[in-house]
Amino acid sequence: MRRIAFLLLLSLAAPLGLNAKDQSNPPQPIVWGVLKGNTGCVIFEEGHKTTGKFWGVAITTKTVGKLTVIETQNYSLAQKEILETQENMDKLTQQAEADHVKFVRIPEKYPESMLEHARAICKQDL
Repeated sequence: MRRIAFLLLLSLAAPLGLNAKDQSNPPQPIVWGVLKGNTGCVIFEEGHKTTGKFWGVAITTKTVGKLTVIETQNYSLAQKEILETQENMDKLTQQAEADHVKFVRIPEKYPESMLEHARAICKQDL
């Protein structure tokens, strides 16, 4: 009986330990586009957009990633919100190559220090 209680306690404690480790290692900004020799930079906030339809007796929802422009440096992007579809991401990558732009993505609920880190990444090679 003690073994079962110990194994149960161990199985409950393991996920708690993993969560503590994740909080001590916050996510870093994701950088893509032209990384060297870029002439501009765009910082995006990553979020989600949910759409739904009512079908009489049922509701269907669809959640898609969404990039929202927080700020730009030496570059102007026409769209302020971009859905993260494969087509849109391909267009962004092509636009980055054509215009020599670096893109930086940070999570939706970001601390101010992460935004400062993203700004520092943008200033590299400008």
